[in-house]
Amino acid sequence: MRRLLAVFLCLLLASCGSAAGPAAFAPEEADRLVIYTSHPQSLYAPLVKEFEERTGIWVQVETGGTAELLERLAEEAAEPRCDLFFGGGADSLTARKELFSPYTSPMAEEVAPGFLCEDGSWTPFSALPVVLIYNPVLVRMNPPEDWESLLNPVWHGRIAFASPTVSGASYTALATILQVLGEDALESFYHNLDRQALSDITFVVDEVSAASAVAEGSCPIGVTIEPAALAAAQAGQDVRLVYPKEGTSAAPDGMAVVRGGLHADNARRFIDFALGQDVQRYVERECLRRPVRKDLLLAGEEDLLLMDYDLYQAAANREAVLARWRALEDGA
Repeated sequence: MRRLLAVFLCLLLASCGSAAGPAAFAPEEADRLVIYTSHPQSLYAPLVKEFEERTGIWVQVETGGTAELLERLAEEAAEPRCDLFFGGGADSLTARKELFSPYTSPMAEEVAPGFLCEDGSWTPFSALPVVLIYNPVLVRMNPPEDWESLLNPVWHGRIAFASPTVSGASYTALATILQVLGEDALESFYHNLDRQALSDITFVVDEVSAASAVAEGSCPIGVTIEPAALAAAQAGQDVRLVYPKEGTSAAPDGMAVVRGGLHADNARRFIDFALGQDVQRYVERECLRRPVRKDLLLAGEEDLLLMDYDLYQAAANREAVLARWRALEDGA
């Protein structure tokens, strides 16, 4: 009898669930947030989970490359689907600031002044030095030590670099190279890649997979961001990190409230959450990223030689630089 009752209850619950459908359990519109992010899942997933638990807000995440997601925002501008853009170099976000609504978080006073956006169109999340990397098994002598190394014919066709038309971090890297070596270096660098730019920056080096270009050896040197290189090295991959002797950029990646988004208040709440001391400390400890808060700047950070990277020049030149890059890809 008990077994029959249990079966009956299960059937009843199943029928109720199918009749009501998933919508019965969906959150109210006011409790939703849609995020577009170029961050890896290992970074965004724990933060989204913590934010949901703290606020009760239901978060939907869509991923892609920075350039791809910015184009999607532009296409959806009349009827935005996204509320918060999370990730992407600040120079790329500045170049498309018409897509965003300015916001100054109450946490902004805790951010180091050098990382703040002039007009509030984006908010910094972490600072990302651009670095060179190499495989020490394959490069036993004379590893790359400066940006000029990327133009050396000895590395022709042996450099791992993601296309800046896909990756915001690669655009920042390219803008860094051009600010150090001059605008004419673009074509020389592209040809030294043997016209082979990668379609994703994780293919340069990736903590999850030792099959990325530098670790597995198809390209003995590469260009990436500091946390990716540090994570791969800590994972035991054949990767060594080099800070170029001319100095490097450490532009922040950003967070931005999408103009016209349906859940703008929740997007602002996420930004406040992400600038909190506990989240920034987590970013430093678990994600190997440099926090942007004044009270958490990494010890020894003064030993990192930073160039005078002009973020706003990089933003102003972005479309022209990418057009030149695409022309090379097209064989023009």
